Amino acid sequence: MSESPFTAGTLPADDIAADAEQRRHRLFATADQLRLAGRGMEALHVLAAEIATSRGGERHRAHLLGRLAQTVALEQPTIALAGLREALNLRLDARSRSTVLALVATIAARTGHPDTDALLREAGTAHAASGDQSSARHLALGRAARSLAYGDLPGAQAVLAALDPDSWAARADASSIRAERVLVQLGLGRHQDARTATRRAPDEADVSRTGLTALDCLRMVAVGELPEAAALAVTALSSGSADLSSGVRALLVAVIGEVRYRRGEHDDARAILRTCLAEERWPDRTMWSLAFCVAVRDPALSAPAGLLTRIVADLHRSVRPLLPVPHVGPRLVRAAVAAGDTLAARRVTELVELVSTRTPVPLWHALADQSRGLRDGDPDALRSAVDQLRTTAARPALADALLDLANSPRLRSGEARDAAYEAAALYARIGAPGDQAIADRRCADLAATPRHRQSIDGPPGGGIGALTPAEERVAEMLAAGATKKEAARSLFVSFHTVDTQLRSIYHKLGINNRMQLARAWERTRR
Repeated sequence: MSESPFTAGTLPADDIAADAEQRRHRLFATADQLRLAGRGMEALHVLAAEIATSRGGERHRAHLLGRLAQTVALEQPTIALAGLREALNLRLDARSRSTVLALVATIAARTGHPDTDALLREAGTAHAASGDQSSARHLALGRAARSLAYGDLPGAQAVLAALDPDSWAARADASSIRAERVLVQLGLGRHQDARTATRRAPDEADVSRTGLTALDCLRMVAVGELPEAAALAVTALSSGSADLSSGVRALLVAVIGEVRYRRGEHDDARAILRTCLAEERWPDRTMWSLAFCVAVRDPALSAPAGLLTRIVADLHRSVRPLLPVPHVGPRLVRAAVAAGDTLAARRVTELVELVSTRTPVPLWHALADQSRGLRDGDPDALRSAVDQLRTTAARPALADALLDLANSPRLRSGEARDAAYEAAALYARIGAPGDQAIADRRCADLAATPRHRQSIDGPPGGGIGALTPAEERVAEMLAAGATKKEAARSLFVSFHTVDTQLRSIYHKLGINNRMQLARAWERTRR
């Protein structure tokens, strides 16, 4: 390590006898200057070396460990892991060592490192021996991150619920706790809860502010507040804040690129996304996974860079990039199908289904149906996805699913036209004129398709066998005596959807009321 006024070895000798708080402020200033100068490893060494000296008492040690964790959060994974492993070579006391081990395990879990489980076990053993509160918090964050990597959002939520970011002891780690909680809320589709959490101003002036801003931008993208998301992301990215970590910067770039594509501003989107396409190293490239998922919709960027292959490989390590923005998973399947990559389409669909199994909420059931519908060209699965997405706040995902349904070659032209018109209208409401233009073109193509109408004197629609799987489920419940509201609640669809399906059922069966439906259903089950 080169000699520098910022290195640990050149700190004034009289600092040893100085007041602990004064010394701490000098150390923090030194570490900050090193980090801003692009010397993150040295910044971590300064902090770790001071921790190893065991001077200043327990409160001093707690402050140092907190700043070490914050500095780690601001660095790329490779630098953070290397710095922490170097710290483990110092003569740390048992409690400090257990915290550093927990930090290593947390970074590993967030990047999908293959040694995550072993590292978590090692950190757990060290914590059991030391009983340190700081290591307990970081160990919990690591276990929550591992659950997120496997798509187990309820499991992560349960772990994080035991942490109190507002307690004095957790002040240094509050930003990480809040950020992980918001990510879980976004993944569960609890967007209003996420909005409340991100708008809450934390007391500490650190990475929490920019991190929560980035997560709020992702929430806006997920619910269709696109102009607001772009404005906030551009402001945060151009602020020049020293607390703008590489990971937060990557999220803001993804938000801006996403909004620009949906607006139809493809050149502007490519200009900002090209900054991340050169990142080849793993695990550092995991920070850019969401930006890659945005760029994959553009063949001009994704094909030359082989993005789809990289994304699928990284998602098999961790599905974390799929969690905050619902339409990302189906988008990857759509891109794979368009590229003729059946293996990638199958692998991404399996991952979305895995999250749906571990996080059984309507949002993920819908995304799994949509992914299967795209992979298999199954309009029934796409119908089911649309019905379930109507019960969520994920309006861009709903608009995309409607357009997928309209593009299904096995769909009747009349139903396809209705889906395309609704998609175009929804894109217009969320501020996505680029996507609206795509839906409008599909409407025009379908309008030019001759409508083959059945004669009113002809036979009814074909009996029970003509019902779609979604219509069969509705027919079965209504024939058994359920009300339309009860059926909608049980099937996780809207009342309007059940009402529309019931009219279709009546037409296909040639009946006019619920009594006739019950009789028809009973005859088919004999």
